[in-house]
Amino acid sequence: MNKAKKIFDEMDRDYTGPALYAEPRFNYLNRCARLECKRIRNLLEQWFKNFPSEFQDELRTRFRSKDDRQHLAAFFELYLHELLSKSGFSVEIHPVVSNKATHPDFKVLKDGKPLFYLEATLAALSDEDTSAKARENQVYDTLNRMKSPNFFIGVKVHGAPTTNPPGKKMRRFLERKLSNLDPDMIAKQFEEGGFETLPHWEWRYNDWQVTFFPIPKKPEARGKLGVRPIGIQMYDVRLVTSHIGIKKAIQDKATKYGELDLPYIVAINVMDEFGVDDTDISNALFGEEQVTFIFRRNKLIEKRLGRKPNGAWYGPNGPQNKRVSAVIIAVNLNPWKIARVTPVLWHNPWANHPLPPDIWQLPQLIPNEKDSCLFKKDGKSAWQLLSLHPNWPITKNE
Repeated sequence: MNKAKKIFDEMDRDYTGPALYAEPRFNYLNRCARLECKRIRNLLEQWFKNFPSEFQDELRTRFRSKDDRQHLAAFFELYLHELLSKSGFSVEIHPVVSNKATHPDFKVLKDGKPLFYLEATLAALSDEDTSAKARENQVYDTLNRMKSPNFFIGVKVHGAPTTNPPGKKMRRFLERKLSNLDPDMIAKQFEEGGFETLPHWEWRYNDWQVTFFPIPKKPEARGKLGVRPIGIQMYDVRLVTSHIGIKKAIQDKATKYGELDLPYIVAINVMDEFGVDDTDISNALFGEEQVTFIFRRNKLIEKRLGRKPNGAWYGPNGPQNKRVSAVIIAVNLNPWKIARVTPVLWHNPWANHPLPPDIWQLPQLIPNEKDSCLFKKDGKSAWQLLSLHPNWPITKNE
């Protein structure tokens, strides 16, 4: 008898610390001995067991990838398959459509009746941004190998350097600076004047520019072993453009399979460290919010709120990408947040094949033709459908 496939390794685990900044997500989850990690592994192994066996190898390979985007994409497909199954649907993997060489991820049925196709994707960092973030994470891991008994370190990386950081030089620079400080004096300085009164050191190397500052530890915390030095990470001012990633994810999938005979849903897991709200999603779907000022003889007579015609569903010529019946939006969904994130279904008001709202149990935004807007219909939370505790993988008593 063939041994059942598993996505995690069978091995002894004793590491209970945090993940390294630059460590692939799968690697940490695979080696972590904490109870929460064990619960996640057990749940995902059960989901993997429920996934059709003929498609397990390909999913497993991507799930175990060192590229976090590949890992999260595979996890999202596994999650959606289980969520749909727990919602009472049956799921076909990679169905054949329109004589195309490519196939949607899922065809979803109820009692044998086909209901819709579903394609899963990520709205995540580009290759360039991913590489820049990886180099930034190398800085944090390098600094966390420092011995800093009296201070935490505040770090602000400026820009997006394109070269790898010289770790030893950076640590020596900081260790030399810290060795000249009296923690009690810096603590008093911090108490009286806050962060702005602390010493700030600029470090430059090639295209790297980093600002460091010391944060004094409390006396009882000084000298303790195993404590990471990094205390605060700060960023330059950045323009938040999460709606652009959502819009692109829809546009990339909208015409991929031609004209379909069923409603077509694009499910997007939006990975954004600054979060995403309904405004960002609306901007992606219907166009960016704008204010039009109307003047007469240099006098403002009216302000009109509206949207630019640059949304995935509404463009310069009106409604577009009508083959997409709806989108499912999950925000920063990963194995740790299975119980805390509930995806929301957004219906396309102009869809060629509208999706019937009554088949969906999770929250959704439904077109209201009378008011020309979407209204929110509450539904079950994901943790309810998946039969989990709302605080899973940790409960309040632990």
